Amino acid sequence: MKTTFAYQCLHHKTYAKYLRFETYKTAHVIHPIGSTIDEFGIVVDGCLKAEKYTVNGNEVCCAYFENNDVFPEFLYFTGKKLYTYSLVAVKKTEVAWISTSVFERMLEEDHDMMYAFMLYISKRGMKNQALLNCLYYQTIAQRVAFWLVSMNNLGQNERIPLPKSQTIWANTLHVSRSSLNQEIKRMEKEGYFRIEGHTLILLNKEGLEQLL
Repeated sequence: MKTTFAYQCLHHKTYAKYLRFETYKTAHVIHPIGSTIDEFGIVVDGCLKAEKYTVNGNEVCCAYFENNDVFPEFLYFTGKKLYTYSLVAVKKTEVAWISTSVFERMLEEDHDMMYAFMLYISKRGMKNQALLNCLYYQTIAQRVAFWLVSMNNLGQNERIPLPKSQTIWANTLHVSRSSLNQEIKRMEKEGYFRIEGHTLILLNKEGLEQLL
């Protein structure tokens, strides 16, 4: 989408030349925990995840970064100059990198880019909050409904881009993939939405809200 902050960065008349592009294979650890943050990344195509491990060795996925996502904006601008998680490629992923100093200079000199970035991080923050609130619901149908209503409120066009895979979607909602798959098929059959490729089209938003 030409209106996204990522698109504007990738095609910026002045700063696009500072971008460097890297492609990573599935499961590649791009930045281990504790690495210095000296570049911002933009996911051009693919999916990354921020992961940690508990003291018992269980993996905890903190966040996913998909197409047009920028990272690690929250860590950097809240004063943390180190990765507090390991950044790993979920699948083959292309990333555009730009140094933090150049990125900051772009925001300082281009007010339109600063405004676009503020919109991006605001929506990212709202999305993260919605994911946390989603976990208060007990049933899978309620979690799906809340997630869809929240994502639609961010986009306002009844067309919701789905995660890169159902596994990612299941992990996001903290449910099993098989249970999510079963529930999605049931809800689609009942007319709440229609799925076309990686896009979900809302057909009955009011019905979803009634589940909550």
